[in-house]
Amino acid sequence: MKNILLSVVLTAPVFAYQLDSITVESGYGTKTSQKLITSPSEVITEKEIEERRPLDFKEIIFNRDGFSYTSNGGFGQTTSVYLWGTAPKRTVFYVDGIRFNDFTNPNISAPYELIMMENIQQVEIIKGVQSGVWGADAVGGVINMITKVPEEGFHITLSGMAGYYNTKKTGITVSFANEKIYMLLGYHHFKTSGFSAAEPAKSSPDYGKRWDEIGWERDPYRNETVSFKMGWIITENDRFETVVKNIDAVIHYDAMAGVDAKDYDNPFGYGMSEYFNHYSAQLYKLQYDRKSGSHNITALTSKSTFTRTQYGGYKGEYREFTVSDRYTYGKGFVRFGFSRQDFIHYTSGGTALDKRYHSNGYFLTNVLKVQKFVLSQSLRHDSYSAFKDKTTWKLGGKYYLKKDTFFSANWGTGYNVPTNDQLYNPWWGNSNLKPESSSQWDVGVGFKGFNLTYFHYSIKNLIDYVSYRYENISGKTKIKGIDASYSRFIRPVFIKLSYTYLDTRKSDGKKLPRRPMNQIGFDVVWYPSERASIGISGVYVGKRKDTTGAQTGYYTVINSYINLNITKNLTAYVKINNITDKYYQTVDGYATQARSIYAGADVRW
Repeated sequence: MKNILLSVVLTAPVFAYQLDSITVESGYGTKTSQKLITSPSEVITEKEIEERRPLDFKEIIFNRDGFSYTSNGGFGQTTSVYLWGTAPKRTVFYVDGIRFNDFTNPNISAPYELIMMENIQQVEIIKGVQSGVWGADAVGGVINMITKVPEEGFHITLSGMAGYYNTKKTGITVSFANEKIYMLLGYHHFKTSGFSAAEPAKSSPDYGKRWDEIGWERDPYRNETVSFKMGWIITENDRFETVVKNIDAVIHYDAMAGVDAKDYDNPFGYGMSEYFNHYSAQLYKLQYDRKSGSHNITALTSKSTFTRTQYGGYKGEYREFTVSDRYTYGKGFVRFGFSRQDFIHYTSGGTALDKRYHSNGYFLTNVLKVQKFVLSQSLRHDSYSAFKDKTTWKLGGKYYLKKDTFFSANWGTGYNVPTNDQLYNPWWGNSNLKPESSSQWDVGVGFKGFNLTYFHYSIKNLIDYVSYRYENISGKTKIKGIDASYSRFIRPVFIKLSYTYLDTRKSDGKKLPRRPMNQIGFDVVWYPSERASIGISGVYVGKRKDTTGAQTGYYTVINSYINLNITKNLTAYVKINNITDKYYQTVDGYATQARSIYAGADVRW
């Protein structure tokens, strides 16, 4: 350790937050320098993920500007991510270009709680309306999680972790790559005895007592994830890639907010019941890329399937076929193509729906760079089998005063059709629902690591769950706010501060629930040498009300970690979540993690 400390400031660390020359796919649906993305964007790097060792997706975004989240309990429990205050279903989540939103879930959110963060190369986040590129429903933004492309040669990585709540995680990744082919196969297993999903709600005299203090049962969770990625460089101009991902999870949960339930008992006295959910999701993709002169043609077909046993069972399937061409010209490029999206819902809450609809989308995006100006224009027309056709668009601009100083502005529209579950579910469906129409604009400035953006949404006919069924909220729902961040590396310390302000209002003036008005985040990472990193991250969540009217904000949570590269092939780490043991709830009546410690190691050959 003495040698490590002596090397402070004498060597440049392996810096997890270095973003120079990074390219992203999410901005325009094709690999593009992040500097050409006019919308506010952010990239979470592989090194940052390896340093912070997140147990799930929410741990990596828990203190980022623009994000907030709620969770119905701990490990594996339903997690809702709000990007710029928009509902979880407004953000489209992709894994290697495969859509991962589970539309059989009334929340239509990606199952963030089931995502293990192994073998991730980068997570791309594009904020604001992106419907002109990714589909009319990409209103809140786009998140694309890119899995690793293997390094040359044959490699094996073994990983293991153990910690509080009898939590264990193990995994193995085998990869091979040469000039012609690359393959990666990973298997990761997570198992925990967990803690009770429910805890006393704010209205209960027992509020403030943790589950084990009042004798409530644990809610265990198990997740097995298999990932496969293979690429074939057929010729200099031809490339093929396939991705398969299978997630199999069992989640024990509780009856409702503030109500404990043993796995097979019914606390309401209606007889035998079950309180565990077997969740299965599969993702598939085949992609072929062909370069020909200035053209780069892509043909992609993908499918994602979702099956849940909860409440009698849910089953659905999403299919997509896209063919596009990126044509590069002197000062920019244009991407255009066709996309077919199929939404098939077989079963909902034990009821056979057997409903489906599809859309045929025709899209065009032009990106032009003229000296210090970057201009983007996107246009998309979606023709629906069951809804009125819609044309959406987006205009964006960015002007660089200097390399790290810019102004940006974006303006676009979106369109969200109701899902089959919202329309036809016999319990909460409403066949009279109308699609939502949205418009959004933002203006921003960047200066030497400081970024500030003002954003504004207007959503007409918002679809919401009201009085046990889905309804359109009449009038316009407005969301506006400020997204700010500042990051700087002062050797050997990295510092990042973030702030988000939200003002959300329905047409009747009432605020949207579960979004904090103010949120402040921070990260401090000390790199004493190339072989070590010590980090502390935190978030302050300000005023926030739940659907019950209960106040769930005004708390600060701090996590920390230390990583040490013991040898070239061996890395060990320790992380502590909620180091101050703060008691809080993100959803009224559901528990959160107390102070907990985890330790693990990775071995690579």
